Amino acid sequence: MIGVAEQKTKALFTCTEAGYDAALDIMDLYRKSGMYAVFYGIANENDLISLGETNGMTHVLHFVDGENIKLVSISDEMGGFTVDITINDLILPK
Repeated sequence: MIGVAEQKTKALFTCTEAGYDAALDIMDLYRKSGMYAVFYGIANENDLISLGETNGMTHVLHFVDGENIKLVSISDEMGGFTVDITINDLILPK
């Protein structure tokens, strides 16, 4: 369509202390595939939506530990939801 910009995924990676290593590993994979990914660091779960909005992100991936992730959709086609997933649920770039 003319005049409609394609929206690229922009993900903010946050974590607890227990999820720190996993967050960095997955973020590195996403960056290498060309995704715009920013590491925020340790964050409180209650702040995820505001962190995503403030930083202009479409998603926040909050690594609770080495396996569990809270995925927050900020502004994509299904915007405004939060879901608990595991690393195995992620679509990892090859």
